Amino acid sequence: MSNITPLQADDRRRVGHYRLTGRVDGRAEADGTSPPMFLAKTADGGTVIVTLLGKERVADAAARDRFAAEARVARRVAPFCAARILDAGIDGDDPYVVTEYVPGPSLAEVVGNEGPLPGPALHALAIGAATGLAAIHQTGLVHGVFGPDHVVLGPDGPRVTHFSITPPYGPATPAADMLAWAHTITFAAVGRPPVGPQDLAALPGELRAAVAACITPDPAGRPAARTVLVQLLRHDPSAGLLAEGAKQARAAARVPPAPPSRRQRERAPRHSRSRAVMWVVACAACVLAITVASIYIT
Repeated sequence: MSNITPLQADDRRRVGHYRLTGRVDGRAEADGTSPPMFLAKTADGGTVIVTLLGKERVADAAARDRFAAEARVARRVAPFCAARILDAGIDGDDPYVVTEYVPGPSLAEVVGNEGPLPGPALHALAIGAATGLAAIHQTGLVHGVFGPDHVVLGPDGPRVTHFSITPPYGPATPAADMLAWAHTITFAAVGRPPVGPQDLAALPGELRAAVAACITPDPAGRPAARTVLVQLLRHDPSAGLLAEGAKQARAAARVPPAPPSRRQRERAPRHSRSRAVMWVVACAACVLAITVASIYIT
């Protein structure tokens, strides 16, 4: 998940039934902007992500009806490697979408901190990302701005996050999503944004072929997400394709560190004091040794 920062002075504190607790930073759309995203609490204490989409999305009655219809479709995205859309509504003049909170680091954070992913994790990541995109595409929607910041390595595997609730429009198409998928997998393999076809050499053979097919200049020639997924799974489990993809993607899971227990928290100050005492003793011994040595020398 991207960095969580405190709410700004002019940020809303509530949207609908959700209490906002922090800003989600680190994500940019293709035009350099991003809709405001917030960490939020539900009435029963659960954690979710609330995204404000902008007043222009519901400028008139027809736009409001279209937004409601698109939100209903988005809630039907199968929960296989894709963060679920839980709710949507309009608060005053502000349309919003509520999505599942997925604990864990984004792919961008993992690669930035640790470098390229090893082979098995890379293959599992590719399967998980293709599974998430296939789940989105089969409802008639697209992601629109897919990239390393939009894949979270959660405790049950990679999850595609922050996808759009709108059908394909303009440059946002399934083919564009698959080009972005190829760039994302190459980024994970080389540890930096891809610069050209030469980066394909860092990919194992089977994955290299899938990525190469998705970077063809002609969008019509790029394979669909389901086609890529079948290729990476090495078989077609028919109706269970997305479930099988989610299963095999678990090899790239990241388990968040457990919070310290009460006993560990209580012991921590004593350990800190012990280290401080040892440091003082060591410094005193060092000073004494220098003093004794100087006496003998003189």
